[in-house]
Amino acid sequence: MNDRVFALPVKAIDDTPELCAARGWSLVDLGARVERMPEVLACTDARLLARLRAEVVGLGRERRMFAAVVPDGRVHSHACTAIARQGIVLADVSPHARVPLHLHRALSGAVVARQPRRLAGRSALVGGIGHRNFYHWLYDSLPRIGLVRDAGLDAVDRWIVPATELAVARELLARAGIAAEKLEPIGRGDHVVCDELVVTSAPGEVCEPTPRTVDFLRATLPADRSRIAGKRVYIARRGRRRIANEGALADLLRRFGFTTVAMEDLSLDAQIASVAGAETILAPHGAALSHLMHAGDGATLIECMPPGYCNASFFVLAGACGLRYAALAGEGGADRGAANAAAASSRDFVVDESKLEQTLAAALA
Repeated sequence: MNDRVFALPVKAIDDTPELCAARGWSLVDLGARVERMPEVLACTDARLLARLRAEVVGLGRERRMFAAVVPDGRVHSHACTAIARQGIVLADVSPHARVPLHLHRALSGAVVARQPRRLAGRSALVGGIGHRNFYHWLYDSLPRIGLVRDAGLDAVDRWIVPATELAVARELLARAGIAAEKLEPIGRGDHVVCDELVVTSAPGEVCEPTPRTVDFLRATLPADRSRIAGKRVYIARRGRRRIANEGALADLLRRFGFTTVAMEDLSLDAQIASVAGAETILAPHGAALSHLMHAGDGATLIECMPPGYCNASFFVLAGACGLRYAALAGEGGADRGAANAAAASSRDFVVDESKLEQTLAAALA
């Protein structure tokens, strides 16, 4: 009745391999998922570091990577949720971070779904959350292509991706070897059912890249990562979450040899080149730090975190890239009455000059 009339998922599971075994579907085990934490510098704000570590959910959690072929697999809406027969959401393929299975977004996002259109042949799912965000495209979606290839299942008729206004998304897919004519974009409310749907485990916990993901992306977006002595980059932000006293810090940054870069108006290649081989990167928390993977071996990230906000994305990424890490807590900017972390993360904030100087001196010693 549900499949014929409402076309809605009815439950979520977190063990696609078990479902495959029970139903006789093809499954390829791709090995254990491994996370790696960074070397943390002693100058890091201790309270902020404790909060960052508490945010990491994947460390020590044993998970297997996999790819599977799901007969009559469905993909729903711009979150590209994978759904098996009988309305079963594959939550280890399409995760909803830090919520119990019964609260998965796919179970509460609609009262009725349009009937799915049939896609003949074999389709592979690339799409995931954050279709408007560069970081999520890089670390939560694109690496699925590598997993499909590692499983030997990449002889597909199309690749299902979220419809997005993110201009660089098509370029990223092309560099990963996916031709435009092979793409099947899924937008809000779209619903497809595939003769065969190739799915993979999520590349890692949401916002927690792994060394395997970094290896795939470095091969997809190659750069000369030979460490350049003295290359120190400060990545400025031009939108929300800016360092409000950036101008007052300019002399300090010049004294320590930093070059300022703003990524917003640069091409993808220019963004990569701006950090390639860097020995030190300093920046406020933000998607431009996705390019950390191009820094020189053993480089150092100094991340300035907005007050009232804690996000371990780049803490974990630094570890996956084999980098050292330091964090500096920002001040001001966030109202004490801020409703939630998302509101706090959007506000400009201040970095104390003396604390920054101490951090730089310790990190660069």
